Amino acid sequence: MKVSIVIPVYNAEKYLKECIESALNQTYKNIEIIAVNDGSTDNSLQILNEFSNRIKIISKSNGGTASALNTGIRHMKGEWFKWLSADDSLYSNSVEELILETKKLDNNKNYIFYSNYKIMNSESKVIKEFIEPDYNDLTSFDFNTFLLDHHIGNGTTSLIHKSTLDKYGFFDETIGYAEDYELWLRFCLLHHCRLHLISKILANYRVHKTQLSKDIHDERIKSAEKIRKKILDKLDSSQRNKYEIALKKLQNKKSASVRIKHILKTTLLRALPDTSAKKILIKYRELKYGHK
Repeated sequence: MKVSIVIPVYNAEKYLKECIESALNQTYKNIEIIAVNDGSTDNSLQILNEFSNRIKIISKSNGGTASALNTGIRHMKGEWFKWLSADDSLYSNSVEELILETKKLDNNKNYIFYSNYKIMNSESKVIKEFIEPDYNDLTSFDFNTFLLDHHIGNGTTSLIHKSTLDKYGFFDETIGYAEDYELWLRFCLLHHCRLHLISKILANYRVHKTQLSKDIHDERIKSAEKIRKKILDKLDSSQRNKYEIALKKLQNKKSASVRIKHILKTTLLRALPDTSAKKILIKYRELKYGHK
């Protein structure tokens, strides 16, 4: 099974070489790499050309991440689509582990596979490991309720069958941010797909100062709200009502949990040394949510 790794590239000169080399160094060899230069104004295209004998390069005017991904999908020859952002990198066994997992599931074309990852800063220093909560055993309805509440999974860890994209549509180029969240919700709520976690760290996700800015944060929240409404509006009224009731219950439960955590933290900090209190809170989160 051929895997097409699509890399949307826009002004990524600082990290691009590391990204491409991580794709080229996969232990799974039946791959193609498609880099879509989305109107870069820095040296990204020159860097891509250094690899021109090993990857496919497509240049286009700037249209955003979704547009670049869709361009790559239209040109791919693989059976599976693998997203890789230009400032991120893959572990050498990433594609191999993803493909191995697809073989364990029946009807694997109806799944979006994703994994855990490490978060690194602009200097490639690992800040933390991000271990996704394992929702694989939830019912579709319960999982979709969690997905309506918050984004699950990281696009750069994902693997999707090309036929699923052909059937249910590519990335939405009109929303500006959170194109992966829109596709996840659309596929899961409208077309009965599932996300499936591989409980291994298979990628490095890079965080920039611009990603952490208040403007970007606020824009992403607005986009997520619009996406949720857009998808819910496409459901019949009965199904939408069920999801809205379940979502409200989940959010109320989370709000109560936050209050309990605040009370617990305040009480522990008064009674115990700071380090001991933190250890107890971490253990509390592990027991309650199954992760730190």
